[in-house]
Amino acid sequence: MTQSLAGKIAVVTGASRGIGKSIALELALAGARVACMATRPENAAQIVVDIEAAGGEALAVGAQVEVGEDVTRVFSEIAESLGPVDILVNNAGISRPMLTMEMTEENWDLHMDVNCKSIFLCSQAAARQMKANGGGSIVNIGSILGRNAFPATLGYCASKAAVDQMTRVMAIEWARFAIRVNCVAPGYIRTEMIDQLAAEGKLELGDLERRTPQRRLGSGEDVAKAVRFVASEDAGFMTGETMVLDGGWTAFGYYQPR
Repeated sequence: MTQSLAGKIAVVTGASRGIGKSIALELALAGARVACMATRPENAAQIVVDIEAAGGEALAVGAQVEVGEDVTRVFSEIAESLGPVDILVNNAGISRPMLTMEMTEENWDLHMDVNCKSIFLCSQAAARQMKANGGGSIVNIGSILGRNAFPATLGYCASKAAVDQMTRVMAIEWARFAIRVNCVAPGYIRTEMIDQLAAEGKLELGDLERRTPQRRLGSGEDVAKAVRFVASEDAGFMTGETMVLDGGWTAFGYYQPR
């Protein structure tokens, strides 16, 4: 792999596991120095070890990404430790399926806080550093559920649809500061969260594979490679866009024979 991000300072939220962990490693392999953010810094300790073992440089940091004071503090710490942020990947997110008639206000607020408010807060903090430093790239992790409606996912679908629009608004506001803002919207990716939902009987992995034209779930590495491209200058004329990465799920409008 070419060092397409050499000299860049990257921040990845939700970096302790799943897609975020894969993204942090991919950016580090491309030459970026990566601040791996989790709720507590010790949660991101293992990915820092993995990055350093691969010859990269990383820092574990902790913050509640939906809390403004925490976000302000941690971005200041990152700037002091590594330098001003060049790349932000807003990956932190949650999914708590619940039928709408049974859905609690707490469930709704949790989706909006973690999946939307965190993107506003982290992007604002990063963009202020990027503006002062001549530009940068923000990549939001959305979902195909931002445009496809599934039952028992009101909070998740609504929050991920909001991510698409937040991406566009930030992109057009900040283009004059040489800040690009894009979104990568994965389909079903084999992560700990998906495995947990399957274990709880809330989805069936075999059904998801049959429904996907490529007949497989995506991997964290699939998403990470897309994020690396979007974050790099190879995508320098791309802003305000959502890249769907779903093995053909969204395009498929027929039925899948067994």
